[in-house]
Amino acid sequence: MPEYGDPLTEREQELVQLVATGVTNRQIAQQLSISVNTVKVHLRNIYTKMGAESRTEATMIAVRKGWVIVQGADTAAKDSDEITIEQPPVPPVAPAPPLPRFKRVALIAALLLVATGITATWPRVSPQTDNGLSLPPDLEAEQSSPQVSPPEESPWHERAQMPTRRAHLALATTAGRIFAIAGQTPEGTTATVEIYDPQRDLWARGTDKPVPVAYISAATIGTNVYVPGGCDADNTPVRTVEMYNTQSDSWREVSPLPEPRCAYALATMDKTLYLFGGWDGQRYVATVFIYDSQTDVWSTGAQMHAERGLAAASHIEGRLYVVGGYDGKRELTTCTIYDPETDTWQECAPLAVGRAGLGMISLGGQLYAIGGGGRTSYLGFNERYNQNNDTWSAIDTPRVGEWRSPGLVLYENSIYAIGGWSNYYLGFNYVYKVFTYRVFIPASSQ
Repeated sequence: MPEYGDPLTEREQELVQLVATGVTNRQIAQQLSISVNTVKVHLRNIYTKMGAESRTEATMIAVRKGWVIVQGADTAAKDSDEITIEQPPVPPVAPAPPLPRFKRVALIAALLLVATGITATWPRVSPQTDNGLSLPPDLEAEQSSPQVSPPEESPWHERAQMPTRRAHLALATTAGRIFAIAGQTPEGTTATVEIYDPQRDLWARGTDKPVPVAYISAATIGTNVYVPGGCDADNTPVRTVEMYNTQSDSWREVSPLPEPRCAYALATMDKTLYLFGGWDGQRYVATVFIYDSQTDVWSTGAQMHAERGLAAASHIEGRLYVVGGYDGKRELTTCTIYDPETDTWQECAPLAVGRAGLGMISLGGQLYAIGGGGRTSYLGFNERYNQNNDTWSAIDTPRVGEWRSPGLVLYENSIYAIGGWSNYYLGFNYVYKVFTYRVFIPASSQ
């Protein structure tokens, strides 16, 4: 039986290289002239030897060990964070004999006619520029991508879709329910509140948020949900902070932000809200706003080391992690830690790929960074952070290529990722079960 640390055989190394290209088990079987069951056996042995839990984690381990060559992995040294995995070498093919002269002339003429037709009918699109002076737009593809469900072997599973497709929304959970608040829809900025019951897998409507906004986050204190700021229908940030009472299904305003903000990172700890960076209507900022829910007063903390928006924040053991983001030019791999007691910052290990508009959850001393790719980096996996060794590792994703600004919450050790943008506004409701372990030491009888 294989054991952790055993060297891979030549056949297993070949499978790892193929897995890294994203091909399916059936495609691997066809290429190597073996059965699908044999592929599965090889993969189980590979996972055991490498200490991996999935195809994506095996790929990341292979990249670190140099078994798979990755172009653009050094994000700090390059402008683009896009990662491409080199395909295995293909044997050379003998060149075909040249066409006769009259056939070449006919072929060139046909190609010219096709090119002329494409030029005449190609849709005119106004050029989109992003010089750092605006929020990144949601650019819809010419043809919508197919709605692909996670593969059967994925740890992600679909639940009932959110009725209103949207991105840049706020998601919160309390009292056994999940609340999807406001955001951006195909029709524009919305105030819609929809309530999900995970036990019954059903959605219901709540009272609309008074101020329709997008590029927001939510923080829960008790049974109240706080939604600071946001951008209105004109993409103008607002100062308004609204609190949703989930028991009475009603809204009221609390003290406004010191300055208008949207596209910020938000976390809560000890009944206090921490709002990091964001967009002020003209630029991305490095400010830190702190809200005491007991006194209804906002204050400021030490600024971040760099301006950014569309980051994510969560806490582990009294410290707040602010991860990823967008600086107006590219998606960032940045990971920083804020200590509220000392009002100081320090750095942590960067993400493997840049992520902006990601969601992040803390559980069991680990962080789970979900989504956030697709603008200047390619999303091929999600990431998990281990504070004990300050490292990120790959975990599976239900969507590849692009998945920006989904809502994210933790409910009963399961991560719910709802909505977002992936060439179109999404209503998908994905759930990822996080397994935690407890060690029981039997008491000795004396």
